[in-house]
Amino acid sequence: MRHCILADIHANFEALKAVLFDAQSESVDSYICLGDLVGYGGTPDKTIDLLQRIEPSLVVCGNHDRTMVDLQYRNPRGWHLHQQLEKFSLLWTHNQISLETRRYLQHLPEGPQQLVGLDAVQFVHGSPKRIDDYVLNQADAKRYLRNSLQWIFFFAHTHIAAIHSTDRKMPLIYPEPDFTYPLTRKNRYLINPGAVGQPRDLDPRASYAIFDQQESTVRIKRVDYNIKAAQDRIRAVELPKWHADRLAVGR
Repeated sequence: MRHCILADIHANFEALKAVLFDAQSESVDSYICLGDLVGYGGTPDKTIDLLQRIEPSLVVCGNHDRTMVDLQYRNPRGWHLHQQLEKFSLLWTHNQISLETRRYLQHLPEGPQQLVGLDAVQFVHGSPKRIDDYVLNQADAKRYLRNSLQWIFFFAHTHIAAIHSTDRKMPLIYPEPDFTYPLTRKNRYLINPGAVGQPRDLDPRASYAIFDQQESTVRIKRVDYNIKAAQDRIRAVELPKWHADRLAVGR
């Protein structure tokens, strides 16, 4: 089976639409989302509705999604970890989303999650231990890979595509788009597909991954989308200007 792995959509309808259109040409068998459906972007309801239409095999909860649920109880976990502009966006989103969207977010499971038929592969948002942990470098990855019993963890949260592994010669790869990387059973991996809705690797194109289960390979795809339309939606609802500006530069 070929799995489309996507993450960090952040209410960017235009980016998600472009990624899903591109994934159709890849003849994927399933869609798996690693969380953070909301925050930053100006179209949370419309974006989540589009995601639901493809009937993903799994959607795990991201830290922004969890905060959205916790705000109902006025004691959101990890609130202090959000920057001021993020908090503004989250509060706006909380006041805007429909009851249906709120219920959908409430039922998202936190990672690690596993799917039947995917042996030793798990899905998380932040790290294998915490939803809001960042795996940014080799030292971070080594802590989780050292004692891992899993072949692959797919993770998100950093908004940067990366392949960490126990391969001593190449412990960290920032993957080239459309290059197929073999995954061997003798190594263990932490793989980030990059961000659909807000890339932070200085490439503004939406990012996602194709994981081929039978071939044991992963490939990162980059997709152009209508950035101006996404920016206009953010500005139209008077969210912070930086949320719109950063989309054009991939930061």
